[in-house]
Amino acid sequence: MKCPKCGADIPEGKFYCEKCGEALQIVPDYNPAEDITIGEEDNNIQNKDSSDASSGEQRSDRKQRFFYLLKKYGPFALVLSIAGIITYWTSYQSTFHQDAVTEVAEELESETEQLLEVPSLSQPPGTYGDSIDLVISHDQRSQGLIYYTMDGSTPGEASKIYNQPVHIDEGTTVIRAVFISNDGLRSEEAGGTYKIVLDYPSEPQFSVNGGDYDSGFYVTITADRESTVYYTTNGEEPDVYSKVYREPIYINPGLTVLQAVAVNKEGRASGIMEEIYNVAETEAPEDGTGAAEPGTETVPTGELPVQTDPAAVPVQ
Repeated sequence: MKCPKCGADIPEGKFYCEKCGEALQIVPDYNPAEDITIGEEDNNIQNKDSSDASSGEQRSDRKQRFFYLLKKYGPFALVLSIAGIITYWTSYQSTFHQDAVTEVAEELESETEQLLEVPSLSQPPGTYGDSIDLVISHDQRSQGLIYYTMDGSTPGEASKIYNQPVHIDEGTTVIRAVFISNDGLRSEEAGGTYKIVLDYPSEPQFSVNGGDYDSGFYVTITADRESTVYYTTNGEEPDVYSKVYREPIYINPGLTVLQAVAVNKEGRASGIMEEIYNVAETEAPEDGTGAAEPGTETVPTGELPVQTDPAAVPVQ
């Protein structure tokens, strides 16, 4: 460093010139970048203070608005909240009460069904060989009505009212019956499946098979016991108004269509048996001459005699 007055060199660490005695003034090094940095920091501090002030003002505005809205709409919101709570509670109570009432009603109905007697049937469900008349009864008939169905559907007040025996005929019938009291109480159901399988007589049997013959002969007809045989010889189907078979039938020369049906005592008919006989045109024997012994009739040449069923009884 040089003395600013005389220009002499001043050793480092000295604060005056040894030559002329001039005192030195020490000035720190100047750095412009530091001034810029310091200026920016001052600006940031000022901006931050301004931002903090703005934020504080905004928070204050929001707070004031919140209290304003709370004051203006708070009571209304409170009323709505209370109304919602009351509505929910009332609905819950109503549902709970309704469920409880329904449960009690079901229990009472179940107990009532147990108290009401079940209708009784004169014949149990099952398979029968003839049609039946089913009687349905109940000890409290004076206090209500019996309703029934025959197709398996649930009986109710829209169903048939029982007032006479139910006729069950051939086939399968599902009976369901219930007793309903005058005050609407319902008993448990009674019923079941009834199957009627009718017994029909077998078809009549002829002692001679149909075919071509040289001369007339007698035909014996056999059928089930206790059955009546009706027959025709002109090709018409027999019925209960046709001739009754009582003795062997003589087959005359020519074409004969013999048909017969058996009818039992219940009036049920068998299938129709039919044979066609073609007999050559010759004179018929007089007074039954040439009639075959019972059980063995004349047959065409070359064929064995046809024996009647020994277990079957000719219908007289």
